[in-house]
Amino acid sequence: MNQLKAERKLIEVLAEQFITRYRRGERPALSEYISAHPELADEIRELFPTLVMIEELAPDDSGLSAPPAAASAQQLHVSLGDYRLIREIGRGGMGVVYEAEQVSLGRRVALKVLPRHTFSDVALRQRFYREARAAAQLHHTNIVPVYEVGEDQDVCWYAMQLILG
Repeated sequence: MNQLKAERKLIEVLAEQFITRYRRGERPALSEYISAHPELADEIRELFPTLVMIEELAPDDSGLSAPPAAASAQQLHVSLGDYRLIREIGRGGMGVVYEAEQVSLGRRVALKVLPRHTFSDVALRQRFYREARAAAQLHHTNIVPVYEVGEDQDVCWYAMQLILG
């Protein structure tokens, strides 16, 4: 197994441990995991708050259990505004991109989400909105069109055309 696969497997194990503790009512500190695994610090800082966001967005009254830690590969059943998150399809410096369904129109979109823990950072939110506005103003066959931008549940997001593959 190469090092990248080993790190990927380790981050998945750590994420499952983290979210299991979170579901039990503990509030494990990121620093605990970063200290133990400094080589995964960037991934931990990005992934773990996103897992918490998904847990917080999960409906409590459905009678179903919350989404598993490996929800990126499974149906999430989490909503932001008019969008129902389906699965994670990518990560970047400014957030996580999900395949989502725009419920009112019944169409699949890509939904870029700024992590909840960054919501109070005004400069970062402004940068996120500038990115969305700039992308929305460009029209080219190699640029994905932006449909909508918004906020819901202290999460900033923008919806764009979903291109599979």
